[in-house]
Amino acid sequence: MYIIIFSRLASKRFKNKAIIRLINNKMLIEQVIDQAKLILPKKKIILATTKNKEDNFLCNIAKKNGIRYFKGSQNNLIKRTIDCCNFFGVDYFLRYCGDRPIVDILKIKNLIKNFKKYKKYDFISTNNNKEKIDQGLTIEFIKSSIFKKIPKKKLSSRNREHMMTYLYRNNRLFKNYKISFSKLFKKQYKYTIDYKKDLKTINFIIKNYDKKNIKKIAKLYEEAKRR
Repeated sequence: MYIIIFSRLASKRFKNKAIIRLINNKMLIEQVIDQAKLILPKKKIILATTKNKEDNFLCNIAKKNGIRYFKGSQNNLIKRTIDCCNFFGVDYFLRYCGDRPIVDILKIKNLIKNFKKYKKYDFISTNNNKEKIDQGLTIEFIKSSIFKKIPKKKLSSRNREHMMTYLYRNNRLFKNYKISFSKLFKKQYKYTIDYKKDLKTINFIIKNYDKKNIKKIAKLYEEAKRR
């Protein structure tokens, strides 16, 4: 089991957001890496970024934090993932997007602890076509061999860039399992950093957040929005 963090500096919506400073004085990518370290050992964490020269900065941050990194395709995320998994011999991985500064660490660790019963699935996720957890709290474990089942020549440019889109839309073709979650996280709240305006809410949550009780973040989100 590995964690693969997906991040690049050439974000279309918020350029260089990966290195924006949060209220705790950490860059966003550092916050994500620190969260990942609370889940698995450093040797099991990989930063998957692009071959673009500007993303060498992210690779240096990965090295500084003692985790591995991989440089691959910029716009074909599926290819980057396949190449990364092949290079490091990854069988299963937790997909961790670099715009998620807060994740349910305890729930993820519990899923990993009991992962033997999920190994028969191609992927397990909090999301499916009928129901999605609040944005930013998604949990997705993926078997790397699943990508051999995807007809790459038929993939749209959107599917190549957004890895899970094809899997969710064609979930009947794959063995998958729906991870249950609290109704507190069915409010269509947003815990990701996609735009600069998201920083105010996220910074307030980080400042007041107790990692041992993720259920409090819904109230913190509501309080932040009232301010």
